[in-house]
Amino acid sequence: MAGMADVPDVYCDQFSFTTSPYGVALTFGLTPNIAPSVPGTVPAQPQVVVRMSLEHAKSMAMLIRKNLKQYELEILGDPIRIPDKVLQGMNLSQSDW
Repeated sequence: MAGMADVPDVYCDQFSFTTSPYGVALTFGLTPNIAPSVPGTVPAQPQVVVRMSLEHAKSMAMLIRKNLKQYELEILGDPIRIPDKVLQGMNLSQSDW
Protein backbone atom coordinates (compact mmCIF):
# COMPACT_ATOMS: atom_id res chain seq x y z
CA MET A 1 0.00 0.00 0.00
CA ALA A 2 1.30 3.45 -0.91
CA GLY A 3 2.21 5.89 1.82
CA MET A 4 0.45 9.23 2.22
CA ALA A 5 3.38 10.95 0.51
CA ASP A 6 2.41 9.10 -2.68
CA VAL A 7 -1.22 10.30 -2.61
CA PRO A 8 -1.93 13.37 -4.76
CA ASP A 9 -3.19 16.44 -2.90
CA VAL A 10 -5.98 17.98 -5.02
CA TYR A 11 -7.87 21.24 -4.44
CA CYS A 12 -11.28 21.76 -6.03
CA ASP A 13 -13.76 24.62 -6.12
CA GLN A 14 -16.50 22.77 -8.02
CA PHE A 15 -18.04 19.34 -7.89
CA SER A 16 -20.76 17.35 -9.54
CA PHE A 17 -22.13 13.90 -8.96
CA THR A 18 -24.24 11.28 -10.61
CA THR A 19 -26.20 8.58 -8.86
CA SER A 20 -27.33 5.29 -10.34
CA PRO A 21 -28.71 2.07 -8.89
CA TYR A 22 -25.13 0.78 -8.83
CA GLY A 23 -23.30 3.67 -7.17
CA VAL A 24 -22.23 7.27 -7.09
CA ALA A 25 -19.59 9.09 -9.13
CA LEU A 26 -18.22 12.32 -7.66
CA THR A 27 -16.34 14.61 -10.05
CA PHE A 28 -14.20 17.26 -8.42
CA GLY A 29 -13.01 20.11 -10.60
CA LEU A 30 -11.22 23.41 -10.72
CA THR A 31 -12.53 26.54 -12.40
CA PRO A 32 -10.14 27.67 -15.12
CA ASN A 33 -8.52 31.08 -14.61
CA ILE A 34 -10.28 32.62 -17.60
CA ALA A 35 -13.12 35.11 -17.82
CA PRO A 36 -16.34 33.41 -18.89
CA SER A 37 -18.11 34.67 -22.00
CA VAL A 38 -21.39 34.24 -20.11
CA PRO A 39 -21.19 34.64 -16.33
CA GLY A 40 -21.53 31.37 -14.44
CA THR A 41 -20.99 29.11 -17.45
CA VAL A 42 -17.28 28.29 -17.20
CA PRO A 43 -17.11 24.51 -16.76
CA ALA A 44 -14.73 23.08 -14.23
CA GLN A 45 -11.65 21.29 -15.46
CA PRO A 46 -12.01 17.79 -13.95
CA GLN A 47 -9.29 17.02 -11.44
CA VAL A 48 -10.46 13.63 -10.16
CA VAL A 49 -13.45 11.28 -10.31
CA VAL A 50 -14.24 9.17 -7.24
CA ARG A 51 -16.65 6.23 -7.60
CA MET A 52 -18.25 4.42 -4.68
CA SER A 53 -21.22 2.34 -3.65
CA LEU A 54 -24.46 4.01 -2.59
CA GLU A 55 -23.88 2.78 0.97
CA HIS A 56 -20.37 4.21 1.06
CA ALA A 57 -21.57 7.57 -0.32
CA LYS A 58 -24.39 7.80 2.23
CA SER A 59 -22.04 6.91 5.11
CA MET A 60 -19.53 9.51 3.88
CA ALA A 61 -22.25 12.20 3.61
CA MET A 62 -23.42 11.43 7.15
CA LEU A 63 -19.87 11.62 8.52
CA ILE A 64 -19.09 14.87 6.71
CA ARG A 65 -22.33 16.45 8.00
CA LYS A 66 -21.66 15.27 11.56
CA ASN A 67 -18.10 16.57 11.54
CA LEU A 68 -19.00 19.95 10.01
CA LYS A 69 -21.80 20.47 12.54
CA GLN A 70 -19.38 19.62 15.35
CA TYR A 71 -16.79 22.06 13.91
CA GLU A 72 -19.42 24.81 13.67
CA LEU A 73 -20.46 24.25 17.28
CA GLU A 74 -17.10 23.67 18.98
CA ILE A 75 -14.66 25.74 16.91
CA LEU A 76 -16.59 28.46 15.09
CA GLY A 77 -19.47 28.96 17.49
CA ASP A 78 -21.62 29.91 14.48
CA PRO A 79 -22.91 28.15 11.38
CA ILE A 80 -20.78 28.23 8.24
CA ARG A 81 -22.51 30.83 6.07
CA ILE A 82 -23.48 30.02 2.49
CA PRO A 83 -25.13 32.87 0.54
CA ASP A 84 -28.80 32.29 -0.31
CA LYS A 85 -28.07 32.86 -4.00
CA VAL A 86 -25.54 30.01 -3.97
CA LEU A 87 -27.98 27.70 -2.19
CA GLN A 88 -30.76 28.60 -4.65
CA GLY A 89 -28.45 27.74 -7.55
CA MET A 90 -28.13 24.23 -6.11
CA ASN A 91 -31.86 23.97 -5.29
CA LEU A 92 -31.09 24.01 -1.55
CA SER A 93 -32.17 26.11 1.42
CA GLN A 94 -30.75 26.77 4.88
CA SER A 95 -33.28 24.24 6.25
CA ASP A 96 -31.60 21.44 4.26
CA TRP A 97 -28.69 21.64 6.70
